[in-house]
Amino acid sequence: MRFQYAIGDVRRKPALATAALLCAMASAHGQSLMAFGDESEPPTERLRPQVRSEPLAKAGFPAVERQSIEPFLSAPQVFGPEQLNALPWIVGAAGQRSLLSKSDVVYARTPEGKGFMPSSEYSYEWNIYRNPQALKDPTSGALLGMEAAYLGRARLLKDERRELRQEKGKTLDIFVPASFEIVHAVGEIRAGDRLFRSNENTWRTLTPQAPVHGIAPTIISIYGSGIAYASKNQIIVVNQGSKQGLEPGQLMNIRQSPSLTISETDATYTALRPPPGVSGQALVFLTFDKLAYALIRESSEPVQVGDRLSSP
Repeated sequence: MRFQYAIGDVRRKPALATAALLCAMASAHGQSLMAFGDESEPPTERLRPQVRSEPLAKAGFPAVERQSIEPFLSAPQVFGPEQLNALPWIVGAAGQRSLLSKSDVVYARTPEGKGFMPSSEYSYEWNIYRNPQALKDPTSGALLGMEAAYLGRARLLKDERRELRQEKGKTLDIFVPASFEIVHAVGEIRAGDRLFRSNENTWRTLTPQAPVHGIAPTIISIYGSGIAYASKNQIIVVNQGSKQGLEPGQLMNIRQSPSLTISETDATYTALRPPPGVSGQALVFLTFDKLAYALIRESSEPVQVGDRLSSP
C-alpha cells in the first residue's frame, strides 16, 4: 500500500528542513511524497544579533527582618542629670517583698507628689528602669548621659493621693503612694527602680541605610553584661548619637583598635600591633543626643571597648 503526503506552502527555512525530513522518511518506507503550491523559494528573513542593555538597580543593604533581630534587642533609656531628678521611683511592694516580677503589685511616688495621671492624655502603662549609671567619653571624660537598663512595664492601678485621717483627736495628713501592677518583666525589679513613660521604640521599623561618611564612634560599653568581650547578637554602646548624624537602621563596620605588642626577641621593645581589617558589622537601632546603641550582626573577632565603628 502506498501513501501520499501533501506539503503546503513553505514560508520559513525551518519548514523546508521539515519537508526534507518527511521526504526521507517516506522514501525509507517505499512511499511517495508530493508537494504542491508555489514552487518558488520563499523569501528568507535574516536576523541580526543585537546587544540590549538595562541599568541594574543600585546595590543596597539586605532587608532586616524585625522578627529575626527583635529577640536580641533591648530598650535602654538615657537621661540627663536634671531629667533623672524628676523621675518617679518604686518605694515598696505588697507583702514586703524585695525582689519583684510579673503580676506583683508595687507602690511608687513622684518627687513633688503631682501624681502619675495629671491629664487624660497620659498612658496608664509606664516602663521600669534600673537606677541609671553614668556613661562618660573615654577620651575627654565628659558625661554623655545616664544609662538606665530596661526591666519591664507596669500598669497604673491607683494614682497617688493625700488623705486626711482622724487619730486620737488629731487630723493627720497622710500620703498614699500610687499602686502599679507589673505586667512585663525581663529582670528582677526592686525598690529604688525608676518609672518612665516612653514612646514606642524606633527600632521596630528599621530601614537599612548607609551612615554619613566621617562618622567613627568608639565603643564605650557592652550593654547588659559585665564581660570584657562581645560577639554576635550582643548590644554595644558608642560615644556618638543623633547630634553627630547616627540614625536607627545604619549598618556600620566594626574595626578593632590597635594594641601594644612585646617583641619576642627583646622584651623591652614594644610596638603597635596593626589591627585587622573589618572584624564585624553592627546595626544601629536606638539613638540619643550623644549616645547610640547597636546590635552586633556579624563578628569574626571578639569586640571590646575601644573598638570603632566606621562606614562600610
